[in-house]
Amino acid sequence: MVKIGDWFSEAWQLISQDIGTHLILGLIVGLGTSATGSLLYGPLVGGYLWIVFRKLKDPNYVPQVGDLAKGFEVFVATFLVWLVGGIIAGLGVIACVIGVFFTSALVILALPLVVEGGLAFWPAITTSINKTKENLFSWVLFVLVIALVNGLGSSVTAGIGMIITIPITTVMLALAYRDNFGLAGEAAAAPTASPTATPPSQPG
Repeated sequence: MVKIGDWFSEAWQLISQDIGTHLILGLIVGLGTSATGSLLYGPLVGGYLWIVFRKLKDPNYVPQVGDLAKGFEVFVATFLVWLVGGIIAGLGVIACVIGVFFTSALVILALPLVVEGGLAFWPAITTSINKTKENLFSWVLFVLVIALVNGLGSSVTAGIGMIITIPITTVMLALAYRDNFGLAGEAAAAPTASPTATPPSQPG
């Protein structure tokens, strides 16, 4: 399922509870990604997703900047998801410029499938493809919105706007995962979660 408006609204509500921390997280992810030529995108965003998933499962949890390091505990998997997922997304450019939104949509859920679903990089990619292809055009729209939001952030005050757009789009991605796969060990089902959603099988 794809609920862009609901995810955007809920993302802002969640961010506003700890706005200072989220601005710092957005700054670290933005600078870290830019300074390393996007090589640390996977583990940095993976760590941010871990923080968001922890908050969704435990409302009493207070986001900690130091927990961003959780993404580096699965460094290889998050890095490979970024690398291989980027290659798959790039195949869309070969077909046509707009095609990149379709190929990006196919792998959009791969990173949270590693962080929250516990999958290795390739099962995460194939699981994402199998899920998103069921409703591909809606996921393409989701990717387009994510791109537009981040694009707006990068164009505002020399990119400073990214410190707020990165948190919004990262939380939206976590919510997209939650509503399609559920959350392991969640204390109480989120009000917008699908009653039929089940988490992916754990590897091994």
